[in-house]
Amino acid sequence: MVVSIGFRVSDYSATTAAGPVRTGGSGNGAIPLRSLRKLRRMRPLRRVAADRRGAALIELALALPVLMVFLFGIISGGSWLAMSHVVQESANEGARAALAGITPAERVTLGTGAALQTLSRSYGIRSTDVSVRIDDDGRLLTVRVAYDGSANPLLKLPIMPAATTMIQRQASVVLAGF
Repeated sequence: MVVSIGFRVSDYSATTAAGPVRTGGSGNGAIPLRSLRKLRRMRPLRRVAADRRGAALIELALALPVLMVFLFGIISGGSWLAMSHVVQESANEGARAALAGITPAERVTLGTGAALQTLSRSYGIRSTDVSVRIDDDGRLLTVRVAYDGSANPLLKLPIMPAATTMIQRQASVVLAGF
């Protein structure tokens, strides 16, 4: 009997309906020759499994959507923080400019003008999207600035919605007395 897969003939002592049975060698039990042939045929599959070409592309396809969500989240969140800072800065500038006014009407004019001018220089915010309200009770002047960013494309990214598109900030200064 000649076996072509590299085992000695003495290792096979029985023949079953499934084919020759290996009983010699390590003594672990009988392994049909047919299953050994099947293992030999699976070597090309191991080579395919060991082939790493294309693995980076698969990993990129899995990781890229997650990275893009993070990127858009950073852009959207950063834009909201920048707009919020600009609105707060315009309220601060409005309150600072209003201190120069002598009458309440002059304070309102100076404060509103300074707040709108600060906003117009930043990120192309239109004055139609901004409301400035100045409360003056004679001792404390409060400038409230509200920006409706619903038309701003950076605050409306579809993947990462902003916390709110209405940004409201205020600044107060003491007018007289301590």
